[in-house]
Amino acid sequence: MDFADLTDTPRKQGMLGGTIFFMLVFPIYFGIMPTLVADEMVESGFTGISASWSVSFIETDIVQSESQTLGDGDSYDSFFDIMSEENIGLVIFELSCIDNDEPGPGFTDSADGQSDISQVEGLFEDQTNQGDCSMGGGFEMIWYPTNNYTGEDYTFDGTEDDLRGIWGSNGNGLGTWAATITANIETNPVPVFGEVLDSDEEYQITWTAITYQLEITPIIDDVDT
Repeated sequence: MDFADLTDTPRKQGMLGGTIFFMLVFPIYFGIMPTLVADEMVESGFTGISASWSVSFIETDIVQSESQTLGDGDSYDSFFDIMSEENIGLVIFELSCIDNDEPGPGFTDSADGQSDISQVEGLFEDQTNQGDCSMGGGFEMIWYPTNNYTGEDYTFDGTEDDLRGIWGSNGNGLGTWAATITANIETNPVPVFGEVLDSDEEYQITWTAITYQLEITPIIDDVDT
């Protein structure tokens, strides 16, 4: 049977055209179906469907930096206002300093820190910390408005409702964060002739709030054709 035998009547021509059409369309259909199903699950709000989800976090940093020069026993109050509409993953207070005024060990400046979270929404605990001003010195204090937040991508099995219930700061962390630092200046009691006495230290203060938007995508296995 040659090609002419397949097309010698209108009926055979229609059957041949239909066969060719389906041969072309089926691979395309099954190729795009997983994407269409995933988009439909997200856009239609089928939050109760149990599935595997790819979870990621789109982060935005809110940063405030300042520096203060303090003498021995001097204190400074630092404030950080957060009014973001996004979820808050964590809040970091970081103090850094480098004491390079006097040579030799035993005369390294330091600082103490005490937080005040009384004007912040949510249940948090005040923290204290201290650190010296050796190379890379200082200290930090961290709070988690979203429990166990790391910002790392992962895969979740369950419903969208359950997934969204895990992630969200629900207003926790909004308000005014505060911390007080107190300088401790160590001065050589027997200075070397011509040496400048160490009477103060410059401290760098950085507040960082990491906010995020949750991005979830259902994982649909490809269909073999």
